[in-house]
Order: sequence, then structure tokens, then C-alpha cells
Amino acid sequence: MKKIDQNNQLQIESLLNECKGNLFEFLVAQSLSRRFKKEDVFLLSLPRDFRGRLQFYEETIRRNDSELLKNLPILAEAVSENLEQHALFKNKTNLSFTVIGKIVAVNANELWNETDIVVMEELPSGTLKKHFLSLKLTKDHSYTNTKSAGIKSFIEKYFSAFGAPSADYQSKLNMAVDESFYMMGHKLYGLIDQDFCGSFDARWSNAYTELPGELNSEMKKVVHDNYFRVALKVREFLGELFNSDAKKFYESLHALCGFGNPDIVQVSCFHQNALLKEILIKTQSDLFADDPSEITLKELAPGVGSFDVVFKKFVLQIRVKPMNKFTTAAYKINCSIKMKGKTDYA
Repeated sequence: MKKIDQNNQLQIESLLNECKGNLFEFLVAQSLSRRFKKEDVFLLSLPRDFRGRLQFYEETIRRNDSELLKNLPILAEAVSENLEQHALFKNKTNLSFTVIGKIVAVNANELWNETDIVVMEELPSGTLKKHFLSLKLTKDHSYTNTKSAGIKSFIEKYFSAFGAPSADYQSKLNMAVDESFYMMGHKLYGLIDQDFCGSFDARWSNAYTELPGELNSEMKKVVHDNYFRVALKVREFLGELFNSDAKKFYESLHALCGFGNPDIVQVSCFHQNALLKEILIKTQSDLFADDPSEITLKELAPGVGSFDVVFKKFVLQIRVKPMNKFTTAAYKINCSIKMKGKTDYA
């Protein structure tokens, strides 16, 4: 199992979220299998070490959020009940379910990276049809995470439809990231009366924290200003791509919203104080109007390392964050979506 630094709150929260997600995926798949009378097939298909993994997930969640652990099976039952009544599965019997989760997360295929549960439907002809479920367990009124990517490959990977310009903008962004990092380093070392030599060395790590949340207010502002400068560049370059070809840009955003493949069915379970608030089941056609004019790229608020892309039915937030420690120029871009209320787009 993954080893973490028990003094690193970011690592603890990351592990907890991973355990919640993995256990929830299992519980939903098990509940669906039970509803469609395939639970024995489902359980026999699990890897040999899966029982040990489940125990680890449960122990981790119990230590940090015992109330959610108690309610996860209830949330999973609610999700499976909604799926059973959804048009994709209603009145069907020959369905079986497989948990994918992180098993194939290293696969280069975007479809597998976004899939948590594969549903196999046996058609009257005897052939098999696959349905791909992406599960999201989210606190009510929060953004739902849909994509996380390293900043130094983000534009070139997700806007590759633009060809050479995406590589050019990626190169410019990488230079901006390094320049901003050096600026931050010089300012932080100046606050401790030292010279910055291009990297955070023992003079820093032996006396000061490498976690942004543990910095004093003056140092924290320097770090946040760095994220803001980088996010400004991301917004600038994406804006230029949008202006050059709105249709290509619009289609490139699908993957950032969790729909890198049109066959994905996104299932979001929202909870508050571990109690169910809402379940949303969405396909790509439910969210996207296939009209580039529906989106607006918002500017950054002062000092904030994120910006919004506003669609008709939802908002995509693009945020610059540290991978873990702020003392390396290894940042990630987190993408998340939040549905608008029906009155906002009716």
C-alpha cells in the first residue's frame, strides 16, 4: 500500500480521497451486481489481493471520517438504484459489472483512465456491448474533480488538435513556470536573508517548511503570487488558442470535463455530512451543446490561481496547484466542474 508522511496533511488528504473513491467504486459495483443477480460473478472476478485492499481502504477512512464510512454503503445503494432506473439499463437483465478504478490508470487510452466500472451487456445476438461508468463522490456545493495533469505537458497533451501551436505554447508556458519559480525563490530566500541559487537547498529545508499551508502569511503570499502568475499564463495561452479556432478549443475541453471519450457515463453522488443530497447521471450529449459560442473564458480574480470556463449548463474551473511541496517547479493543473442550477440556463 502507498506509504505517506503522517506529518504531511496534503498526502493524508490525498490518500483519504483515494480510499474513499476506491471503496465507493467497489460498493456501487457490488450493489449493481446484486440488483442484476450477478454478485457471485462479480466477486469471483476480483483480484486475489482485493480483500486486503478493501481492508486498507476501510481502516484509512475509519481513522479520518468514520461517519462517511458508515454511510458509504447507503450512498452506493442509492447510486445503483438510480442507475438501475436510468434509460441505459432499465428493463435490462443480462448485465455484469467489473471494477476498473486504478488498475489500468497507466493506460494511455483516455477512456480507461476515466472509467471506474465497466458494464458488460449481453445483446440478443450474443455479442457484448460495453458501457463505461465514471463515479464521482463529492461534497454538496463543491466542484467535482474531472482531470489532473502535469503543467509541463498540459497544453500539448489536451490541445494536441492544434498541432504545432500547442507545442509552441507549451514551450512558452514551461519557460514562464521556471521564471516564476525563480522569482518566488529569490523573494523567499530574501525573507530569510539568504541568496537563492536556483533551487531550495538544505538552508531552506533544514529550517523552514516545504508545505504551502504551513508558511507564515508573508511567505504564503509569495507562493500564492507564484501560482497566480503561472495561472495567468495558462489563461493567456488558452485564450489565444480559443481565438484561433473556437471549435477545436471547445472539443478539446471535453477531456478536461471528464469526457475524453463520448462513451463515458459520468455518475456524481453529492453528500453533505455524509448524507445523500443528490445524484446526477450525465452523458457527453447531456452537457455539451456542440456550440463553441456557449463558452466564456473568465479572467482570474486578483491573487487567485484559477479561472473559470463558463458553459451553458456548468462551469469548468482550471486551477494551478503544487504537486506536493512548493519547493520544486512541478505543478499540476486540476480541472473540476460544477453544475449550474436549472434556473441559470433554462
